Amino acid sequence: MNPQYKTSIIIGLVAGFVVLLFGGWAVAVAGGVAGMGLGYYLGGKITTNKPLDAAKGAILPTLLAAGILMTFSILQDLVIAAAIGKDPNPIDTLIQANLVGSLSLIAFSLALTAVHTLPERQQKIAQILLISFVVISFPFVDQFTGLRWTAQIIFALIFTILALGLNIVVGFAGLLDLGYAAFFAIGAYTTGILSSPQHGIYLNFWIVIWIAAAMAGIWGLILGAPTLPLRGDYLAIVTLGFGEIVPVIFKNLIKVTIQEPLSCWVIPAITRLFGGNPTIACITVIKDVDLTAGEKGINPIGRPILPFIGEFRSDNSTPWYFLIIAIILMSIFIIRRLRDSRLGRAWMAVREDELAASQMGIDPVRTKLLAFAMGAMFSGFAGAFYGAYIRAIFPSVFDFSVSIIVLCMVILGGLGNINGVIVGGLVIMTADRLFLPALKDFLAGLLKNTILPALSNYHTIQAAVEQNANPILYRFLLFGLTLVIMMAVRPEGLIPSAQRKAELRSEEEIAADQAAAKA
Repeated sequence: MNPQYKTSIIIGLVAGFVVLLFGGWAVAVAGGVAGMGLGYYLGGKITTNKPLDAAKGAILPTLLAAGILMTFSILQDLVIAAAIGKDPNPIDTLIQANLVGSLSLIAFSLALTAVHTLPERQQKIAQILLISFVVISFPFVDQFTGLRWTAQIIFALIFTILALGLNIVVGFAGLLDLGYAAFFAIGAYTTGILSSPQHGIYLNFWIVIWIAAAMAGIWGLILGAPTLPLRGDYLAIVTLGFGEIVPVIFKNLIKVTIQEPLSCWVIPAITRLFGGNPTIACITVIKDVDLTAGEKGINPIGRPILPFIGEFRSDNSTPWYFLIIAIILMSIFIIRRLRDSRLGRAWMAVREDELAASQMGIDPVRTKLLAFAMGAMFSGFAGAFYGAYIRAIFPSVFDFSVSIIVLCMVILGGLGNINGVIVGGLVIMTADRLFLPALKDFLAGLLKNTILPALSNYHTIQAAVEQNANPILYRFLLFGLTLVIMMAVRPEGLIPSAQRKAELRSEEEIAADQAAAKA
């Protein structure tokens, strides 16, 4: 089968699966996303330099994907909806949603395919404009369709910032960090302590977010200092220990006492050493202060305030969405500048061969410390936003699983590739926050209306099926299975850097891919 048709079928089936889970206007959003993915793929396979000819060549694969998407949408409304206990959509809603979804898929696919024929500079500008249109319009489309995906997408974008920061440490510098969630916790708790009525401190969010990033960066230096002689597994074990220690510390900062060391320890110790009795009064700076409230957490936490918008609220996700988009754009700009700078090249040299890099005049101590610090700073940004968005912080949130999920994002997207990390973060977190809960509801409705009634005489089996048919229980199994498949099929990631792809694929495989692309 022609690879273009094969890819269009796969993309159409994936988009159709999304429509099966959500139904209704989900076909419109799924069509737009599928069109962008298909257009990106088809654009990389064309050989002509004429936009119109490229668009004509992409018509048939695009129409095939659109047909599959519409088929799934009609199937969901006419058959699946009744099977899971939902009312089918009105016929006019079904027609409008399918029309918008199919046209979105066709328009985005043909536009992105044609854009690939433009000169490099014009191609980048057109792609940026198209992506900007999608990003800006998403919350308004979400409100119009009533899907209510924006809140979950915000969580995915928070973890995307974490993945961008970890990519500096793991992807650029080659330092395996398994305790990255610790910096996330430091940024969040810094925000909570400095902007919560619980402590009587009301610093503005726009100031606190920079303090949180700086505090996380400082702790990145503190973590990096003792790990300088370590590599590989030993470095991973040390960072893992740091990641486990930090949440425990925050959990136990409920009676903090700080005493001035000279008057409380040094002078009394010297006095007793010479047989005297200390008479100087001990100066206590802080006594029995509850900084983190233990398991109860810090609640509430101050939120951003802007003119004409006021304080950001929980019932309106749009301001939060654009704020996290702004933070991501700032992060991408800074990380790109770091990657292309002398420091970024030093990170990559240390990743490839630390001994050779040191012989070429690169200071590995400074390079590693800055990698830990810069990666931790972006985790601090994410922690500050998370604390303000949730308006409550609990130590149980920052466990080891957070570090593993973020590492999975970096590996899935492509080590060292900023665009790949963003894609990997969005794929994993939308699956975790959006699709697994939807799949749970889908299976629950399907069981309730079909399978469970047939098992009414077998109560034990019925209870076992009902309790275990929850995909959220198997989220880590699914993540692990995804990584195993990726390592076997595409070890360089979804969107790898050219260097990483060359390292993990032989010359014969690269030549075969190029020959297939030309064919």
